[in-house]
This record gives sequence, structure tokens and C-alpha cells, in this order.
Amino acid sequence: MIWNIVSEALEGAVEVSLYVTLMMIIIEALNIESRGRIFKKIHKSGPAQVGLAALLGSVPGCVGGFAVSSLYNHGMLSFGALLAMMVATFGDETMVMLSLFPKTTVPIILGLLVLGFAVGIIADFISRHKAEEGDHCHALETAEDEPKRSFKQFLKENVLHHVLLTHIPKIFAWTFGVLLAMGLLQHYVDIESWISGNTALMIVIAALVGLIPQSGPHLVFVTLFASGTIPLPVLLASCISQNGHAPLPLLAENRGAFLKAKLITCALGLVVGFASLPFVG
Repeated sequence: MIWNIVSEALEGAVEVSLYVTLMMIIIEALNIESRGRIFKKIHKSGPAQVGLAALLGSVPGCVGGFAVSSLYNHGMLSFGALLAMMVATFGDETMVMLSLFPKTTVPIILGLLVLGFAVGIIADFISRHKAEEGDHCHALETAEDEPKRSFKQFLKENVLHHVLLTHIPKIFAWTFGVLLAMGLLQHYVDIESWISGNTALMIVIAALVGLIPQSGPHLVFVTLFASGTIPLPVLLASCISQNGHAPLPLLAENRGAFLKAKLITCALGLVVGFASLPFVG
């Protein structure tokens, strides 16, 4: 049984690392090919980058979220854009929700897309600057007059040294650690037994469980909602607070931004969950 947990964590870590590797290589290639101009435009686009991040976050699964996390780690997107993605995404469970209750899931996707955009715009308006660029990988430092690199140079300097040797080992280690810890916790603790008939308590639990950077715990609330055990406000709190595997690259590269964004989405999940109680509770 323990080996099954370890193997599942290893499989998940490999999958996440491969997704992130692909996203980072694409970003590196586009950045080098355009000599930095493509992402400098995105970097300066204000509301457009927030909207793009929210759209990517609303795509079922975590690939869009990985792309946004990678762009943020490269200093190409603002903290507001990162936050918009994290509000709009709820990971692989999107596909499960679409199969179980599509008439409810589609409005949730659209609603969180709008909410994510609004929250991202507000966050950038308050901060008045791009968040913590100095902590990111400086992919924007590609000079426009720098000689174009050969394919061999790109593979050696950008793919091998920059992506595979610098970033991916940390991302893999953090991802494997989180997934392994969650697998062991779920094996020895019955999470569903924590949920009582108190809707307010369930909203708080859903938002707090959403702090865990993994899709699995959210599936508990999806299943309970599909069976009619919990009301919509609890599901909304879970959807907003949790972000699937998408923010895991931040855990390895920028833990400050990861923690801040997670706390904000958790608080937002609580607010929306309790605010929706009089209407759909």
C-alpha cells in the first residue's frame, strides 16, 4: 500500500515536471526567437495580461495554470495576473465536474473567470507595480540587439542549463514531497469524516483544505456535491480556494508569492461561500 502511494506521488511529480518543462521550453523559445519583444509586450499590457491569465486558468486541467506560473516566475506577468489564474482555475476536477453536473459547472467556470479578472485588476491597481520581479528568473533580460542564438546554443544554455538543471529538479522535488505527504494523509485520515452537517463549518473546511496545492482533496467536495450531501456555497468555497497543481512551480521558485496568493484565494473562497449562503444555501 505504501509503495502504491509512493508510486502515485512519483507519477504525479513526473507528470507535473513534464508539463512545466514543456511550458518553460516554449516560453524560452518564444522569448529567444522574438529577442524578448513578445513577452515584453505581455509584461506591459496591464489588464490584457490579467485577462489572458484568467482565460488560461479557466481551461480544464492544470496546463494553462502551469503556463501562467512559469510566466510569473520569469517576471513576465504581474501578481494580479497570477492571482487571476489561481481564482479561475480549479484543476483536473473541472473535467469531473463537467461530466457530473455540467449545468452547474459551466456557470461556475464563467463566474470564476470574471471574478479572477476583477480580483487581478484590483490587485494590480493596489500594488501599482509588478510584484517581486527581482525574485524571478530574469528571462526578460534578453536584449533586442543580442545576436540570435543557434539551435545548439538554445538547447545547451536555455533548455539544459536553465530549464532542466536549474528549475526542474526543484520543481520535481517539491511536487513529489507535496503529493507524497497528501497521499499518506489521505490513506491514514478519513477527510470526509471531518465534514459535518454544519454548512458554515463546511465552508471553512473547504476553504482551508483548498490551501493544499493538489487537486485530490477538492474531489471530495465535488463528489459530495454531486451526491447532494453539501450545498453549492461549500463547492464554491472549494473551487475558489484550491487551484489544482497549477501553483506548484511557485512553491519551488517563489514561495512568498505562493503563500500570499494562496491566502488571498482562501479568504476569497470564504467570502464568496458565506455571501452565497442566503441565495443558494
